[in-house]
Amino acid sequence: MTGSHVAHTNSSRRSQSEFLPTAMRVVLGLIGACALLIAGFTFYPQWVRLSEMKKDLAVQTAHLEELKKSTADHEQEAHLLQTDKEYLEMIARDRLDLMKNGETIFRLSSAKPRS
Repeated sequence: MTGSHVAHTNSSRRSQSEFLPTAMRVVLGLIGACALLIAGFTFYPQWVRLSEMKKDLAVQTAHLEELKKSTADHEQEAHLLQTDKEYLEMIARDRLDLMKNGETIFRLSSAKPRS
């Protein structure tokens, strides 16, 4: 019986020695999963906010480019109105319906004829 008792003790020690590393792996795995969950809950709202801010930045940048183009167009028109008498005359005649002596203005509409 002494031999069987020794075999049982060795078997018991082996299962205990195999159980501890397995249990440690499980515990470390659970700690790692918890750390990932905490990181996810911490950083996900910030990530969503960052992506929304990037989209807003793209919209604002496009709007800024439109405004820059419009500003450049207005600056060029102001420059032409101040320096180019022919351009000033053309704009006055077109927008204000001004005409020279003896001149007749004909305006054609682009409306489609009725069928």
